[in-house]
Amino acid sequence: MIRVLLTELRRGEAKWAAALMTLTGCWYLASESPAQSDWIGWWTQTSLQVQLFGVIVMGSVMSSAAAWGAGRAHRHRTLPLADTAARTGWTQALVVGLAAWLCALLGYAVLTAVAFARTAGVSELTAPVWAPLLLGAAVLALQTAFGTALGAALPSRVVAPFAGVFWYGLFVVLGFLPDSPVNKLVPAVDEHWDTVFAPNTTRMLIAGVWCLALALLLPALPALLRSAARPRPYAPVALALVALGAGAALASFPTPKPDPYWAVRKEQPAEPVCATSGRTTACLWPEDRHLLARARAAAGRVDAGLGGLKGLNRGFYATGLDRPPGTTAELPLTSPAETEEQLTEAMYAASLPLPPEDCEPRPRDDIGGYPDTFLFEAAVRQRIGAPSEYYGDRFGAAVERIARAPRAAQDTWIEQAAGAIRTCRPVPPLPGPPR
Repeated sequence: MIRVLLTELRRGEAKWAAALMTLTGCWYLASESPAQSDWIGWWTQTSLQVQLFGVIVMGSVMSSAAAWGAGRAHRHRTLPLADTAARTGWTQALVVGLAAWLCALLGYAVLTAVAFARTAGVSELTAPVWAPLLLGAAVLALQTAFGTALGAALPSRVVAPFAGVFWYGLFVVLGFLPDSPVNKLVPAVDEHWDTVFAPNTTRMLIAGVWCLALALLLPALPALLRSAARPRPYAPVALALVALGAGAALASFPTPKPDPYWAVRKEQPAEPVCATSGRTTACLWPEDRHLLARARAAAGRVDAGLGGLKGLNRGFYATGLDRPPGTTAELPLTSPAETEEQLTEAMYAASLPLPPEDCEPRPRDDIGGYPDTFLFEAAVRQRIGAPSEYYGDRFGAAVERIARAPRAAQDTWIEQAAGAIRTCRPVPPLPGPPR
C-alpha cells in the first residue's frame, strides 16, 4: 500500500497543482502590508486567513487535480485491468485521493509557516491557534475525496475542471447566504473576528470528523458500482453513520447571534494592559500589548486635545473588555497594526457620549435640519482641531458661533450638551450672539 502511494505521489499531477497553489499562497500572504492588513499580528485571524485560502483557493484546485488523477483509468482505457487488481476499487481511489491530500497538506503547512512568521513579527505573544487550521485540513480532505469520487465515476475529461468550479462556486454562493444551514456543513470560515472571539474548538472538531468521515466514504461510492472491484459494505455503512451523526450535530447547534457560529467569547483577562495620560486611559487585551506604546501616545494627544472638558468619555476599553461605570466607551480596533493616528481618531470618536438606544434623533432647523448630535460632534472636533463633516452653510455658521464664544462659554455648552445627549434631551441653545 505504501509503495503504491509513493508511486502515485511521484507520477500524479496533484504535486504540480499543490506547488502552484503554494507559490500563489506564499505571494498572497507575504505581499500584504501589516499597516493594511486585518490579520497580521492576531494569531486567531492568521489561522482563519490560512484556512480560508487553503479551502477556497487551494482546495478547489486540488479537487480538480484529484479528479484528473482518479480519471486516469478511464482516459488510458485501463479500467478492466484495474478491476483485476487485488485491491478493491475503494482502495484504489483512496490512494489517489490520499496522494492529492498529502500534496495539499504539504503546501498548507508551508502557507501556515509563512503566515505565522508574519504575525510573529508584529505580535509580542507566541500563541498559534490550531483549531481553524485543523478544520481547514479536514475540508481539504473532503474536497480531494469529492474530486476523486467524481473522476472515478465519470469518464469525461470535463469532470476535472468541473470539480474545482463546483467548490469555488459553492463558496461564492454561500457567501451571499450567511444564514444558510449549508454553511455549517461546508465550513470555510470567511469572517473577521474581533479579539473578543476565540475558535469554538468543539464545533470545529466535530466538523473535522464530519469532513474526514465523508472524505473516506465518497471514494467508496463509485467502487460500489463496479462489481469486479466492489468493497464490502460494512466499512462504508459505518462511515456513513459517523458522518450522519457529526453532520446532524453541526446542523442542530444554534447560531449564537450576533456572534459567529464557529466562535466563542473569550474570558475576561485578569488584568488588561492599560496606558494612562492625565485623565485619559486606554485599555487593550493582553494579546494587543504590542499596541500599548501607540495607545499611550494617542491617549496623550487626546488628553491634551480634550483638556479639562467634562462630560466626555475619557476611559477607552477595547471591544469585548468589561468597562467600569462612568464616562467610558468602547475602543474598536480594526487592525492589529493600528497606527497612532488611527488610535487617536478612534479615541476622539469614542469620547463623544451616545444617546440611549431608544432615543429618537432631534433635528434642528437652525443647522439645516440635521440632528443636534451632529452639531455637538462638530463643536467638539472644532475645539480639538480635528476634521469634521461639512453639512452646509447654516450648519457651518452654527459651529462658527460656538467657536467664537469665550472658552468658558464653550466649555459650559459642551458639558451641558454632553449631559443632554446622555439623557435623550435636546442640546442647549447656542452660546454667544448670532452673526
